[in-house]
Amino acid sequence: MNRRLIRALQRGGVAARTQTDVWSIWRSSDRRGRIIGSLSGADVEVLRLRNDLQPLGDEVHQVLTWAGQQVELNERERYAPHIALAAPSHARSLLEMLIANCASSSLRERIRKACQCLMADLEAFEGAGNPVTMNWQSLAQGRLAKGQSLRSEFRTSKSASAQHRLTTVHAALGDDDLRFLLKLVVREASRSAIAKAFGLRPALAEQRGFSVLRALVDAYGT
Repeated sequence: MNRRLIRALQRGGVAARTQTDVWSIWRSSDRRGRIIGSLSGADVEVLRLRNDLQPLGDEVHQVLTWAGQQVELNERERYAPHIALAAPSHARSLLEMLIANCASSSLRERIRKACQCLMADLEAFEGAGNPVTMNWQSLAQGRLAKGQSLRSEFRTSKSASAQHRLTTVHAALGDDDLRFLLKLVVREASRSAIAKAFGLRPALAEQRGFSVLRALVDAYGT
């Protein structure tokens, strides 16, 4: 992923889809200026999965702006921006690897949306103080520990629907694949960590991960 373009987005640039699977980058929200580069659709989906990129205005127009961590410039960067330090490193999880390696842009988008729907349902279910009828509490902890809580009125009104959808996911995957999903989506574990936890070769961990993601997509109907 091009760090120079990520830095431009962090400083107020925007991304917009200009080809089927290509996103162009501008230094500001005024897209009458020069395009400074492009990111692949796979890279953009990974950034959206991390919530680093979010729609600017109506999502139909497919313009994305930076919503992730802001990096402060040090004194050297202020006077010589061309030697600015790269964005903080991010160890790629198996989930991000699978999305990045997926050839279908529409499937990548559906996987990303299903994962985001799952995390939102886990937060809503956990935040409403529901009784423990399945192991969703442990699933939710990974995201809640990051301080991404929902408004209380949202938690209350959406809890029943969230529980229904989570039950559907549980029924579709079963207990063992649900534990795999815990590692894959919520814990954001690496390929090696998941392979070790489930006694799989790395290549088989990828295959199972993709199969679990397809089941999640089908369960959510994304």
